[in-house]
Amino acid sequence: MEFLEELKQLGVDVKEGVDRVVGDVSLYQMMLGMFVDVVNSNPIQIEDFEGEVLEELAGRVHTLKGAAGNLSILPLFTRYTEILGLLREGRGTEAKAAFLEAEPIQRDIVDCIRQYQNA
Repeated sequence: MEFLEELKQLGVDVKEGVDRVVGDVSLYQMMLGMFVDVVNSNPIQIEDFEGEVLEELAGRVHTLKGAAGNLSILPLFTRYTEILGLLREGRGTEAKAAFLEAEPIQRDIVDCIRQYQNA
């Protein structure tokens, strides 16, 4: 299956993402690679939700939310938005549960991007 088609299967709104970069598919693909870099530089671990520094964690989630939104990675954008709201409300346990649901989605999307970038 082709890269962008596989992303569509994972729920990414590829058409909207490409439209955001004025129709430049290669630029969009490059920016998807940058998304992987953002994920790597803003790691989130389950243990992070049990610490007292939820504000710092919220900052990382906010960064991931923005990157996902800019690229129309809707499954992650939606979940990061939910997690961020819960963190801002001080509901760390619920945010952790939401992250546990988001984590395999993030892994699948990042793995898909990596697979095609390394091909």
